[in-house]
Amino acid sequence: MVPATGGRTIEGGGVVIENGRILDVLSARSSAQPFSGRIVDVPDCALIPGLVNLHAHGVSPSALFPSGAAALPDERWLAHLDRHLASGTTTVLSTCGLGTMDEIRAADRRHVIHVRGATAHTRGALAAALAADGAGLGPAHRALTIERMLEDGAVAIGELGGGQTLGGGGQDLVYLPAAIHRRFGRVLSQEQARSLKEAVLGRFMDESSGDAEAFAERAAEVGLGDVPSAELRALIVATVMPSVGHARDGIREGVAAARRLGVPALVHSASASAELLRALLREPVQGATVIAGHVNHTSHTVEEALALAEAGREAGWYGEASVFDLLERRETVRTREHWDALMAGPGLVDVIATDYGHDGRHDPLIAGVQDVIDAGHRTLAEAVEMATSVPAALVPGLVDGGAMIRRGAPADLVIARRDDLREVRAVLVGGEDVVRHGRVLQGAQA
Repeated sequence: MVPATGGRTIEGGGVVIENGRILDVLSARSSAQPFSGRIVDVPDCALIPGLVNLHAHGVSPSALFPSGAAALPDERWLAHLDRHLASGTTTVLSTCGLGTMDEIRAADRRHVIHVRGATAHTRGALAAALAADGAGLGPAHRALTIERMLEDGAVAIGELGGGQTLGGGGQDLVYLPAAIHRRFGRVLSQEQARSLKEAVLGRFMDESSGDAEAFAERAAEVGLGDVPSAELRALIVATVMPSVGHARDGIREGVAAARRLGVPALVHSASASAELLRALLREPVQGATVIAGHVNHTSHTVEEALALAEAGREAGWYGEASVFDLLERRETVRTREHWDALMAGPGLVDVIATDYGHDGRHDPLIAGVQDVIDAGHRTLAEAVEMATSVPAALVPGLVDGGAMIRRGAPADLVIARRDDLREVRAVLVGGEDVVRHGRVLQGAQA
């Protein structure tokens, strides 16, 4: 048993559950007491708290991503929640950030996973969303503020910034290829769109850093050599840049709100936001919890990622590493150099989350937990805490009971194979079986 507190494990441990909560925590030395309920004996397994994902997208019927894109159909976001649940996650924080708390509560009611909400309703963030997309934002969304969202139950500020509004992966995957297809009728991959964009704007989204010769070469390589160079360049700038300045303003405003209101904030860390983050790191935290999201973002070089994470640690910020799809699928993130380098650095990564893979195909959170164990970066107990009690402590109100196995806490528990946690045998939410052998049981969407 891994209680997710104190960096310890309990051999031969167990719990007694009554009325959805943990009545008692047992060790192998606990004296036997008469028990009339159902006994579940699972040798060669680990009992851990339900995992907590503090950086998730596409888990509610709200506007998608920091770009405020149209909400996913119900069957899509419910299926995303099913995938999280099947791999042992029992609490998610929706960091799309521009929805309403009514939309978050609707998701929470319709699925057994605990869905909590964050807010990014700053003036800059809303302007960035409308410049990039905004199809999912109605008058009610546009009228909201961080203060109103917190009063209505949001537990954090974030995600501040995003690849869709800062010229990152979301732009490369969706908006830029769509713009090129509309104008020129050509279909580009994410990698091709990125290569064109970076030849014009560099990795830091700066119009002065373009390389005309490299741009011509990239255009020819992706089959656009016959397109007038000036026209293609103007389209790229007009597609990518209108939201970038607003998104950076939104980051400043959101961090200022976190400091003013004492609410934790999750900030998008990538090459396009790195200069701004370094400036913000020089300002006093003043009691606020600021979490740098996906410090392992591959738009940084490995050296840049390490330097920024070290500066964050020294400034009192926390680091979150995202699994993306780098461990199993490798559709969009194919290198693990950043992940390993940051995990090996002392105190650079505090918490693990998933963020969002293409169409929701990110690797399971529990795969990240197992990976840092297998790589020797953390012990079993330490790795489990990075996805349970640590995120729960960073965001007060996110998890009832602190995502620990202790008396009085909700019985949100995972039973997984001890030597490979990715093999989830069972998940309980409130003491009720909701997953068996990696399959969500009927009625989990309720």
